[in-house]
Amino acid sequence: MDKQPKEKVTKKKRTEFFKNYGWIIVACLGVMSILFLLGTVVTVKLKIPTEGDEVIKKLVDIHLWDYFKGQHAYDWTMYVMVALLALGTACICLQRFKKGLASAASMLFILGMMMGILSREFYASNEIEHMSSVSFGWGSNCSVALSMMAAVISLSIDFSENPLVTREIAENGILIAAAFILNIIRIPLGSTGGSVNFQMLPLFVIALRHGPARGLVCGGIIYGLLTCLTDGYGFACYPFDYLVGFGGVMVMGFFRNLILSKDQQWYNVKGEIFLFVSALIATFIRFAGSTASSMIIYKLDFVGALTYNALYIPISGLIAIAAIMAAYGPLAKIHHQYPVNRTL
Repeated sequence: MDKQPKEKVTKKKRTEFFKNYGWIIVACLGVMSILFLLGTVVTVKLKIPTEGDEVIKKLVDIHLWDYFKGQHAYDWTMYVMVALLALGTACICLQRFKKGLASAASMLFILGMMMGILSREFYASNEIEHMSSVSFGWGSNCSVALSMMAAVISLSIDFSENPLVTREIAENGILIAAAFILNIIRIPLGSTGGSVNFQMLPLFVIALRHGPARGLVCGGIIYGLLTCLTDGYGFACYPFDYLVGFGGVMVMGFFRNLILSKDQQWYNVKGEIFLFVSALIATFIRFAGSTASSMIIYKLDFVGALTYNALYIPISGLIAIAAIMAAYGPLAKIHHQYPVNRTL
């Protein structure tokens, strides 16, 4: 008889803990993830031939400050990673004073983690004399792990403030199913896997109706995993192509109050403008994620990966943007009649 109340009290205490102190943990993780980058970022293995038949094997540790010497191409990857982690830490600190920034911090930490992974690929593409291979250093490994932990706890903070309700689960489930069906109905472009479809449209609606945290979870994690497992390209494609690619719809959630305000019941010029801008940013994030995936998984160079993904992602994005802008009026009316109480 006493077990049920005790469980409720424990759950309430855990929720209150995340609300009050979770941001401190995430901020510490963010700072630590940056500090670990002062360690070994990548380790380059060299095979140096001698005058005889012997080959000297040598390991060279590359540190963060080596990226600032201007000797290597694509130095910007490490700059971007540090900037993203710093912004994520700043957002979670501001969470204490302004609600709704935990979801922004989670996305920044995920993008920072991805840039850390990508920096190795960019570095490996450099023409370093006698280079045999490039591997992650202990600094990068620790930074990536801490970034992921920070992202997960940031999402926990958001969900502790806005717990799931039955109606929301049902609505999001239907929209994810609709996106999954629309992904099957596709127009293939060439023989390399690119295609055009309307799968982004229901994901846009989730982010607009339920906010950025739900957009990331429903788009990047749930829908991303479903499509990754059924597309047949392998789980190695998941982080960039699916988690970042479809999780990027969360950006639209930050514009929700400007697009679907409380009094909005039909088309509005301001709403259409912000709808277009936010959907365009979400499409760009997907484009960037797939470009990075093409470089890492398929070993394309930067220009080749950019060209390949430019053949279908912008077209799919523009089609989805046109569709969501056309449906904006009815969507605003539905949102007015059936509002979602979500703290941003």
